[in-house]
Amino acid sequence: MRNHLFILLLLLLTASPAMAAEQADEKEAAAQEPIEYGEGRELCTLANETINESSGLACSRSAAGVFWTHNDSGDSARVFAFNMKGKNLGECTIKGASAHDWEDMASLKIAGRGHLLLADVGDNGRNRKSCVLYDVLEPPFNRKRQIVAQRAEVRKKIVFVYEDGPRDCEAVAVDRVDKCIYLISKEPLSKVYALPWPRPNARMPLRARVVATLRVPGATGMDISPDGLRAIVLTYAHAFEYTREPGEKWADAFARKPRPIKMPSRLQGESICYGADGKTIYLTSEKIPTPLLEVPVVEPE
Repeated sequence: MRNHLFILLLLLLTASPAMAAEQADEKEAAAQEPIEYGEGRELCTLANETINESSGLACSRSAAGVFWTHNDSGDSARVFAFNMKGKNLGECTIKGASAHDWEDMASLKIAGRGHLLLADVGDNGRNRKSCVLYDVLEPPFNRKRQIVAQRAEVRKKIVFVYEDGPRDCEAVAVDRVDKCIYLISKEPLSKVYALPWPRPNARMPLRARVVATLRVPGATGMDISPDGLRAIVLTYAHAFEYTREPGEKWADAFARKPRPIKMPSRLQGESICYGADGKTIYLTSEKIPTPLLEVPVVEPE
């Protein structure tokens, strides 16, 4: 009897590490299982022809089915709203901001309220002494989904410099999980910079520090999913998605080879964002008529 108990105990002890390893592998495989994307398609063209150089795109965190965009350099400090059918929902001037070269935008929720982060970071000549990010509350909508406020105040003006000198940048995203802003330089080997979300009364300018180098040529747009686990980086051709595990640093995730995702054909595409579901991908173009394009998620059967 004792021999049988000893053998049974020995089998359990030797099997446990193998079983644990197998379970860990299954868990890791499930966590890293990629989202399946379908063929990209054009949903509509934007009715507002004032949007003639859509350079940034963000999904509203306050109103379902609403998107925000802004024009590239040469326009005033304003944002435009539209829905998934391209209907014009109005525009809003950002009081307290200037538009030297707006290149990207992001949306996020802070204390339950929708915010927009507007990135005045373009620097083709690499001669700007500093760049600026503007944090504003999303303008409210009425029942007909028209913008109520024609002006929005800048809540926070974030002035920053790069630790290694001026950089041209067109890709900016915010990760609410680790409370950090990420910027990607537009060059053959794109550098990723991290800028912690500033505390109240933080001294400016802040310093953006290099955390990774990507083999993604000429990044033109970026977004991070609301759960902070996926980052999509756009180029003029296609996009590249990086994933990380909960608790993992983005620097480690960016060090891995990204997943290429085919983007639909468009002219000078410089904007991208995840939709309200945090998975579906949306894009616009800097050429008119301005399209709204979608890369849908294929749900498992």
